[in-house]
Amino acid sequence: MATIDKIGKYRIDGVLGSGAMGVVYKAFDADIARTVALKTIRHELLDGLQDGLQDSDIVARFRNEAQASGRLVHPNIVAVYDFGAYGDTTYIAMEYVDGTSLNAFLVKDVPMDLAASITCITQLLRALDYAHARGVVHRDIKPANILITGDAQVKITDFGIAKIESSTLTQVGAVIGTPSYMSPEQFKGETVDGRSDLFAVGIVLYQMLTGARPFSGPASTVMHQIIHEMPPRPSERQPSLHPAFDTVLAKAMAKRTEDRFPNALAFLDALSAAYMQQTGGVPLTDEDNERTVLAFQRPAVPEPARPAHPASASQHGSMPAATGSASGLTGAAPPWLQGLAPELQTALSTQIGPVAKLVLKNAARDAVDLDDLCNKLLPHIGSDAGRAQFQDSIREIKKKHGLSTLSTMSGRSQAGAVRTGTQLTQMTGMPTLLQLSPELMDAAQMKLAVYVGPIAKVLAKRASKMTGNVDEFYRLLAENLPDPQERARFLKDVSKG
Repeated sequence: MATIDKIGKYRIDGVLGSGAMGVVYKAFDADIARTVALKTIRHELLDGLQDGLQDSDIVARFRNEAQASGRLVHPNIVAVYDFGAYGDTTYIAMEYVDGTSLNAFLVKDVPMDLAASITCITQLLRALDYAHARGVVHRDIKPANILITGDAQVKITDFGIAKIESSTLTQVGAVIGTPSYMSPEQFKGETVDGRSDLFAVGIVLYQMLTGARPFSGPASTVMHQIIHEMPPRPSERQPSLHPAFDTVLAKAMAKRTEDRFPNALAFLDALSAAYMQQTGGVPLTDEDNERTVLAFQRPAVPEPARPAHPASASQHGSMPAATGSASGLTGAAPPWLQGLAPELQTALSTQIGPVAKLVLKNAARDAVDLDDLCNKLLPHIGSDAGRAQFQDSIREIKKKHGLSTLSTMSGRSQAGAVRTGTQLTQMTGMPTLLQLSPELMDAAQMKLAVYVGPIAKVLAKRASKMTGNVDEFYRLLAENLPDPQERARFLKDVSKG
């Protein structure tokens, strides 16, 4: 296919993605100096599509997306700016989001950080409440249609099969959606309303909290499960969850629409109450917000897959998702850690989500034994309850492997281990003496942002809580760069002052 330089008034700057019907381009609107995502369908590519859809049906659905999104102006919904045709191409110009789909952060059998999950679903429910109040039902809420930006802002996209009140495009009897996230009434071809979206949100939340889909298997099996069966309670799959979440999700995924939450805000109120029960009445804090940003880092490229001279990561999540395996750690881990690494990663993932693999790998580099490693990991867990749960997990791992206090058994001291300000205060009764200047932190953050983007601010703040030593601070920041060459360049930059 020939290179396309322009579509209508839009200059084409690159390709963001492609599918059976067309391409999504990164484009530029010179009239108002704005970068956009240009979603296109090319009519000659529509021949032979399945599902009995005619060319006119596809274009009508495409127009429906523009109409549905175009009437919604909300910070958590991808904005639509323009709809038109140019030659044999029909297009939608929409907000360009430098983000990654939620899909990329979901790791099989690894629950996401609880605070991050609640923050994400809170934004999702507020956006849906706004859309439903304006007569728009999305009908295809799923992780692939939920974008997460570098500062953990949620953006709902793809209103292509949305139902708009008074629209004649989507009639009763049309089975439209993604099977694993569809409501019973969608499978039955019955009338849908906002409660169908809430059913899908329940499925997404269940997956985030437990690391497993509530309904899985071939499409026919999923359909039977969604219509007739209730999944295992979340607390059965993830015992650390308070049973209040069982109640919330049972109502969200009730088979009959009248048994579900009447609207998105009612769902949100119940979810917030369940979180307060989980934490003993402690609401989300700034520390939780920082952990949310960390949990939604773009997944790192696995080290063996990186080319010798890696290019910078492109926008829109071009980097593949990390897996839940600890194999990348065990190969390079010291002998005492190799047999424990998978269980340690699972225990840490329960508290901080998929970023656990990277945190564990970095902490293990100079840990002398399991106790020392545990002390290095605790500052990465944002709540007292989470730290206590992690320590309980460590005790269970020790018991399972017949270990007592590993530092005593190994005869090695932890005197050289880096301790947090909290640990030093507990030991001496005095606050830490070393304080990093705001100017130094800002300068280091700006240099780190070249490699990791907006998350640099969170990483710098977290590292400053772990040490007041400048060299150690820089080392902790460098550990967030998986590529050795980038780590070396960063450390050289900061050493120049």
